[in-house]
Amino acid sequence: MRLLRSLLRLLMIVIGALIGLGLFVIAVLGFVTFVLVRLLTGRKPNLSFRVNKNPWAGHKPPAGDVVDIEAREVKDAAPLSLRPPERRWPQ
Repeated sequence: MRLLRSLLRLLMIVIGALIGLGLFVIAVLGFVTFVLVRLLTGRKPNLSFRVNKNPWAGHKPPAGDVVDIEAREVKDAAPLSLRPPERRWPQ
């Protein structure tokens, strides 16, 4: 009876490992397929994601056209010279 329990436990571990390995292989194949399809169609794969620090917080809509800047006049800059810079020899 003890041998049967040990064999059954070993069988369950092997079956669990095979299922886990199978799911991992399916995930890797899906990822590779996704990247290849995106690259072959000319669209760069977007693999970035954002993490919301507080997922239960409500999304605030934009405040509208509120602009708060300090405005100042910018004078025209002097035109840049097209001459190459002078060489300075080491002294």
